[in-house]
Amino acid sequence: MFAHIYSYRLKCLLRDRELVFWTLLFPLLMATFFYFTFGHLTSEQEKFEPVPAAVIDNRAYRENPHLQQVLAVLSTAGEGRMIELAVAEEAGAEKLLEEGAVSGIITAGEPVGLTVKQAGLKQSILKAILDEYAYTSRTVSSIISKNPPAARLLVKELERRPTYTEAVSFSGVPPDTMLAYFYALIAMACLYGSFWGLRNTIDLQADLSARGARRSTAPTHKLQVVLSDTLAALTISFIEVLVLLVYLAAVLKVSFGNQVFYILLTCLAGCLAGVSFGNLIGTVIRGSEGVKIGILIGGNMTLCYLAGLMWVDMKYIIATRVPLLSYINPAALIADAFYSLYLFDGHHRFFLSIGLLCLLSALMSLISIFRLRRERYGSI
Repeated sequence: MFAHIYSYRLKCLLRDRELVFWTLLFPLLMATFFYFTFGHLTSEQEKFEPVPAAVIDNRAYRENPHLQQVLAVLSTAGEGRMIELAVAEEAGAEKLLEEGAVSGIITAGEPVGLTVKQAGLKQSILKAILDEYAYTSRTVSSIISKNPPAARLLVKELERRPTYTEAVSFSGVPPDTMLAYFYALIAMACLYGSFWGLRNTIDLQADLSARGARRSTAPTHKLQVVLSDTLAALTISFIEVLVLLVYLAAVLKVSFGNQVFYILLTCLAGCLAGVSFGNLIGTVIRGSEGVKIGILIGGNMTLCYLAGLMWVDMKYIIATRVPLLSYINPAALIADAFYSLYLFDGHHRFFLSIGLLCLLSALMSLISIFRLRRERYGSI
């Protein structure tokens, strides 16, 4: 009997073409728009281009071999090249700046000056270089004035320039902020399973649909009907999210790591939370079908916004300022589970997210079942 109800409910849900569009095709379109909007933004930012700069060829510059050496090293072709240097007379340098050929003009002197036409990243880089040069020059002069014999050793240390910090990755992969958008998109697709859950509850309420009136008079136990309906909705939602995952990984080349089992577990837990959320809205909210759908859409979009779908920094703002909200937001938990798989070697944070998702799903399902069992009708 259960298999019979499940298979027929599956066919019934799949006939709703409008829901199929919004829960399957719409996330695919969103993924495509995301990809063409900022899919390669991180890789483009990592391609550093040397900053074009001009230095005025005056007497102070010619009599300052240390500044000449620093600028020569920074402008030498190679991996560490930071600036593209042009040595020119004052009038020529000003013309280059006016035409936008250089980002700033370096003027030798005490202190070394920098002239820019506008503020920006390249100008900030030039200022940082000159600030570092001025700080190092003052430090060297102070040390040599107090301990002249240390000059030779100091020069060797400056040439070596040791670093005392090291960038460490937890999983051997570089962090990618743009992935957070795609993970939030998957979270949205999982929560869109709530539309299937809402459809199930509407088709079980006699005061909202003719189908609900017919099913309410059927001799089948209501709990069996609810479970078969939920399983049918979960099946459709899970398959739709898998299609989205395959599209992201195979077509758009979005990285999810190689932990396939945990990725599928995240999708399943996310879809279960989505269907349960739809069941909850359908049973707790009183009103017409249109009212329930409106509240469900608003709820889904709010949860996805707080999870970073529209603005990735929002997720971290919520996590730092209102951390409790991060633990009760299914969309944030889904996105966090995906990102923890990508970024961390261990699974502590992953299982925390999955556990909270399952707990929220169980709580919403219990409330829904309790409300459905209490429904009584004077006449049908």
